[in-house]
Amino acid sequence: MKTKAISHRISQQHGFTLIELIIVVVLLGILGAMGAGFISEAFRGFFDADVRMEMYEEGKSAMVRMEREIHIAVPNGVQVNGDGIELGVVDENAMAGVFGQYTEAHPSDTTITDRTAGLPLNTLVSIYNTEWAIFNNGSRTYSVTSNGTNPMTLDRNIGAVSPYQRFYAVRPDAVRFSVAGTTLSRSTATVNAGALLGAFGNPQTLAQNIVPSNGLPYFTYNQGTSTRNSVVAIHFAIARNGETVNFHKEVQIRNVP
Repeated sequence: MKTKAISHRISQQHGFTLIELIIVVVLLGILGAMGAGFISEAFRGFFDADVRMEMYEEGKSAMVRMEREIHIAVPNGVQVNGDGIELGVVDENAMAGVFGQYTEAHPSDTTITDRTAGLPLNTLVSIYNTEWAIFNNGSRTYSVTSNGTNPMTLDRNIGAVSPYQRFYAVRPDAVRFSVAGTTLSRSTATVNAGALLGAFGNPQTLAQNIVPSNGLPYFTYNQGTSTRNSVVAIHFAIARNGETVNFHKEVQIRNVP
């Protein structure tokens, strides 16, 4: 009796039919395709985010470099030229040891006296620069011929005096930031006391894949007045692999020549 029951149960067991197997394969294929789509979208999103982050870091680095030097531009020693901006740069290291204001009311010879100390030999000095053309021709840029003494001796008589009795040590190289094609670069030119600025050269790439941002010019310059500082506005975008990241910054420049 027991043997017959076991035999009966065994006879009831059977495998998948062909139709059931086909249905299972189709369902697995659908689930696999859906899963692959989700995974593909996840990887695509990760790749796009990574590209945007690289673009942001590249643009941020370029912006910080430009902002740092534009902020310490020689007062009124700035010019927008096409897709670029040119500027003289204050030598912050040299100025760290001096007050930056001479005591003589109307100096007309070759000496000025700072309120604290003198500048090193051959330091370039800007006195009452009122526009880019004057900075470019070097007529109000002088060279220190004394070595750290105070009063300081300059290479020639002072042509125009500052109403605020100000002077600025100037870096030996002027700077140009410019966009050529899709490359943003920084180049330099030699500053000469009493002579024209040298030619800009030695370009160094700051960022690539540069395009205009919302149709705005790359650089604009609004010269200061007696009530506000000069302002340089920077606008650019980086476009790569179908992604675009925009960058905008306004940089203030001191306006006391």
